Amino acid sequence: MKILFVVHQYLPDHRAGTEVYTHSLAKEMSKRHEVAIYCHEAKLDGGSEPALMESYEGITVRRVAAWLGDNRPSSLRLFRDSYRNPIIEADYARYLAKFNPDIVHVQHLKDMSAGILGCTADADIPIVMTLHDYWTLCANAQCVRPNGHLCERTLLRLQCGLCAAERLGQPLLKAVAPAMMPLFWARDRYLREQLAYVDRFIAPSAFLRYQYTKRGYSTSRVLRVENGLDLSRLSAAAAQPRGPYRGHYAYIGSLAWQKGIHVLVEAFRRLGDVGATLKIWGNQAIFPAYVEQLRQRAAGFPWIQLEGEIHHDRVGEVLAWADYLLVPSLWWENSPVTIREAYATGVPVIASRLGSLAAKVFDNQSGLLFEPGSASSLQQVLTRTHRSPALLESLRANLPPVISIEQHAQIIEGIYRSVQREK
Repeated sequence: MKILFVVHQYLPDHRAGTEVYTHSLAKEMSKRHEVAIYCHEAKLDGGSEPALMESYEGITVRRVAAWLGDNRPSSLRLFRDSYRNPIIEADYARYLAKFNPDIVHVQHLKDMSAGILGCTADADIPIVMTLHDYWTLCANAQCVRPNGHLCERTLLRLQCGLCAAERLGQPLLKAVAPAMMPLFWARDRYLREQLAYVDRFIAPSAFLRYQYTKRGYSTSRVLRVENGLDLSRLSAAAAQPRGPYRGHYAYIGSLAWQKGIHVLVEAFRRLGDVGATLKIWGNQAIFPAYVEQLRQRAAGFPWIQLEGEIHHDRVGEVLAWADYLLVPSLWWENSPVTIREAYATGVPVIASRLGSLAAKVFDNQSGLLFEPGSASSLQQVLTRTHRSPALLESLRANLPPVISIEQHAQIIEGIYRSVQREK
């Protein structure tokens, strides 16, 4: 079988959960099938060629630019291109005809083009799409506003205009937010048209599946399938005996404000110098202003340390050090890969009581939950774990099993065969 994976960005420069999962699945599928990756790559922007072909760890990758030339498009053009890009659509059509896959598995379309779906359907090729977040429902993909409040609904997309003005750093645009509503209507209409071509959606969490089905997506088209994990990356850490509580707390992930790292820092400031250490791993170059705020808040508190980015193949080293993994997100996470990595290596999780996290982390069983955005609530949980070292062993004993990427790939192959029979 020839399988084409479409993803918004890819390794090695992008190492978030979607990219790591896509690479793991592609490597596993390549053992039995011919596999290729099609993705957007910002580093090509401004070049004279629309795309380049290369190999990454044995996987063929075609990286395509969002625009050509040296002049960055206007904000309006960038918004349109984030979901409907004629350059990418034209290049994709050429590559699709050349590779001629038996199935296309879309992982993400942000900054790509939803027209990829229609192009694939025109070629009579089945389409499976994994829903990793809320991008098809929300232009910023996370349903959270710049003030940190969750966006559960919007009045005719008026709030989307206000959100865009805030994110662009142009508060004066708020006065014309109503004029931006048609832009979001056009986006909604185009995405709905294109998503109708998808034969089957995959939702890695029940919470995300519910968010889509309540907005009109057919329950029979949205399957609940947990993502698989490449356990070989973590084998050394998983085999290492877990010792007693040492006061080691880790955060691994994006250093973005909606991830709630500032809540962690504040909670550990309040905790004081009790012998507990917080280490924060993440790329510090993507949101430098936010990272600088974290540095300033952590200054003078030596038990709070920013460690920089960790390669996905070395995450096991961090988890071997950690007693607890912290996931303090302020938005509706879907299925964070770090939680499954923690479980696979015997590390309980402390997470926000929010979205799918409340279903991924069983309170007082596989971890502990705290109120999202509340440093005082988190401090109480941290105090409990520190004063009750035996709690760690109790939680370790109840960690749920993790599905391997090998097991997961077999399930996905079954879905591929199902949609092919329907075609």
